[in-house]
Amino acid sequence: MRDHLILLSGLLFLFMGALSCTEKADDDVLAQINDYSITKIHFENAFKEYYHRTGRAISSSPSTKLSVLNAKFDNYVLATYAEDKGLDRTEEAIQKRGEIERRVLNEEYLNQVILKDVQVSDTELNQYFVRFNTTLRASHLFAHDLESANEIYKRLQNGEDFEELAKEVFQTPYLANNGGDVGRFTTDEMDIAFEEAAFGLKIDEISKPVPTAQGYSIIKLTDRFTKPILTKNEFANKKAEIASYVYKKKKELATREHLYNFRDDLEFNPEIFDALWTKMNENYSSAISKDAEFLSNLVSDKTLAVYNDFEFTLDDFAVEYRFTPLSQINVIEGKKGFENFVIGTALRAYLYKNAKEAGIDGQKIVKESIEETFYTFLAQSAIKDLKSSISNTEQELRIAYQNNGERFYKPIEVNLSRIVVDTEEKANFLISELKKGADFKALVEKYTIINEDLLTSGELGFENVKNYGSYAPKISELKVGEISEVINYQTGQYTIYKMNGKIEGRPLTFNEAKESVDAFLLNKKLEAIKDKTIKDVKEKHNALIDIEKLNEITIQI
Repeated sequence: MRDHLILLSGLLFLFMGALSCTEKADDDVLAQINDYSITKIHFENAFKEYYHRTGRAISSSPSTKLSVLNAKFDNYVLATYAEDKGLDRTEEAIQKRGEIERRVLNEEYLNQVILKDVQVSDTELNQYFVRFNTTLRASHLFAHDLESANEIYKRLQNGEDFEELAKEVFQTPYLANNGGDVGRFTTDEMDIAFEEAAFGLKIDEISKPVPTAQGYSIIKLTDRFTKPILTKNEFANKKAEIASYVYKKKKELATREHLYNFRDDLEFNPEIFDALWTKMNENYSSAISKDAEFLSNLVSDKTLAVYNDFEFTLDDFAVEYRFTPLSQINVIEGKKGFENFVIGTALRAYLYKNAKEAGIDGQKIVKESIEETFYTFLAQSAIKDLKSSISNTEQELRIAYQNNGERFYKPIEVNLSRIVVDTEEKANFLISELKKGADFKALVEKYTIINEDLLTSGELGFENVKNYGSYAPKISELKVGEISEVINYQTGQYTIYKMNGKIEGRPLTFNEAKESVDAFLLNKKLEAIKDKTIKDVKEKHNALIDIEKLNEITIQI
């Protein structure tokens, strides 16, 4: 389990638009059920979000506005159904609400307190404009932990060869045989800490161990190319985009610094930690299931760890553990992994305590965000509840299979290799070289701009030909060993494919398709029962949708 992924996991950004609680419908309310309503501003934000998500392909016609309103409102209706069924009072719901509250408060404390002074200067904008027009090439040596990374760095300082150490560090043939080469990259294409360190190096200079999302990298810069002519007009066109990127990056780097400082300065009580690890390890099934009796046995006022004047007790750990998603618990590996996990829970408790003391939990938009997110969870719980009441008989499955045979078809699968370059001129040159008999893999290693392809010699493996979108028909026509024409997916990305293998498509047998048929039929039944449930709940709770007010709204986009 990676240190900062544990510490960063689960941070939640606020939704735009708030769920408004009101005693009765007022002039701003478009839809309401019980105490929950959708206001005009809430709807306008939802419409704009949908507008941009669909590629600006919708108009603000009455029917479109009603569809968007219903999509939002039906979510609240389903959540009301969940409340009627008591799904908001289950242990799962209680844990989820606690998890949501911590995520929102902790994120807001980071933004409002720790990161409040993050700003972007004009000098930084100019520097990043150059970066966006600069391509680096680098190699690295990788270690999972700082101790191992420091040992490798010490060996480098003592005169050992970077390329020889790569053969020792990496099992992947390309990295081992090419000195840990990660290929070419520019801004926003690598881990931000890796990128930040690489851009600060001179050619052939080697960095100290750099903490990244994967572990620790010792970086050697091997090449740098900057576009020779950069104009003021180009800078002006890109300035807003660059400013947004740099601001997000600086916030991420500042967040990491805060998390690493917390991790490094947190002092464990070894005796208490070892006892906790033993108890968790010996009661694995109870720990994973978050058994109530097991959690109650963890409770104690003994101090597990200290950070400055903040004491993290076993009581605090038990609370945070209860509100930790299982996805984080399930990836704990060994005692070291558990230590990292405890650091993460301690950090959450620290941020949560400070957020409460700062009064962030009393801010209206924060409370509304917690409610909105929890209500979405309840709507999802309602769907799960409805789905659990549905089943399909063998006869129904066979009838659905016979009546929808065209749905259950195994498409063509292709195994391609690719070379991706950044200019059409270079791509055409490679086509001519391939026609002369040049080795495809050698050209991949020399020219590709996709670093991942260096590890596989450009081979992508078998996959559904439909994954290639509008180019699928042309790719399907290639014979094994044949080279494609140059395909231009987007500006600065020109691709040449080689067909390594092909498996022709065919209709699936009933047994092969049975799982897909079952899912298809379940979804069909679910839509029907969901529509009926929404209608029934609206009637039961006298839900309001004001079509007249909705039609009066003019969306300004």
